[in-house]
Amino acid sequence: MPASNLFRPTAAKAAAISCLAAMALCAAAMPLHAQTRAQPIRLVVPYPPGGAADQITRLVAQQASVSLGTSIVIENKAGAGGIIAAETVARAEPDGQTFLVGSNAPLVINSALYAKLPYDPVKDFRPVAGMGKSPLLLVTRQDLPVKSVQELVSLGKQAPGKLSMGSASNGNITHLAGEYAASSLGMRVTHVPFAGSAPAIVSLLGKNIDFMFDALPSSMQQARSGKLHALAILDSRRFPLLPDVPTMQELGFPGLEASAWFGVVAPARTPDEPVAALNRAINAALQRPDLQEKLHAIGAQPMPGSADAFGKFIRDERARWIPLAKTLGVKAD
Repeated sequence: MPASNLFRPTAAKAAAISCLAAMALCAAAMPLHAQTRAQPIRLVVPYPPGGAADQITRLVAQQASVSLGTSIVIENKAGAGGIIAAETVARAEPDGQTFLVGSNAPLVINSALYAKLPYDPVKDFRPVAGMGKSPLLLVTRQDLPVKSVQELVSLGKQAPGKLSMGSASNGNITHLAGEYAASSLGMRVTHVPFAGSAPAIVSLLGKNIDFMFDALPSSMQQARSGKLHALAILDSRRFPLLPDVPTMQELGFPGLEASAWFGVVAPARTPDEPVAALNRAINAALQRPDLQEKLHAIGAQPMPGSADAFGKFIRDERARWIPLAKTLGVKAD
């Protein structure tokens, strides 16, 4: 064989070289955020493990991480009605790696409860996607001598301020909706805030507080097992897994509807691509029948949609609840 042929690439070798060169060019042209997508994403949850926010987030994140091709780390940073978690994410580097699990309190109600916040709920975040929402359930401790909303109201009116009402935190929807419901029912109660629904339910089970309006994921199973008494649901229709629990409207109290909701927001200057990527992953997860079944089993409903749709949802919630909080005079205790 001539020496020159030793260095002449065959057709197969030439094709392989061309393929490798193309791959190298693609990698070089790939945006930085795509090359670093393997880095874990951090979802900061403003409540402790076990509550509605934590349960819904973990179910959605487990499936969304598959679509993203990277792990999602859940960080529970409870306290101060979601202020600690919200401030943490608002000040985080907007690199598409850190997101807040936003809910009624940090994104809406805190604006009415606090004269000054260390973050701006509107300017410091951009919406990413909704995850899930859950109607509130009125539950009482097992030995409270009432079997209906009417009996609870009668007991409350006998000794104004004596009944203790728990909540997941100051400013949480379980706080504001509870104050709104108590006022509408003509009761004066003593508010006892906790650092999340889970510890509030533990206290209710321990008979340290009398009742609360809680999201279904942290109270439904206790109600179904008889460890708590469920008196009414704050929704337009009964919940299928609690068929014997009437709505407030059925009991003659129209307008008493409220839900705890949870979605993802990013630091305001986060680029479009990671926001769009996480939105796609969350929506893909919410379309899965197995995830829908798991959410329904804990008392939650999926909240699919675009980032813009979630942003409008938050604005509508602000328009409803902030004026109501001011009218009721609800403040951070």
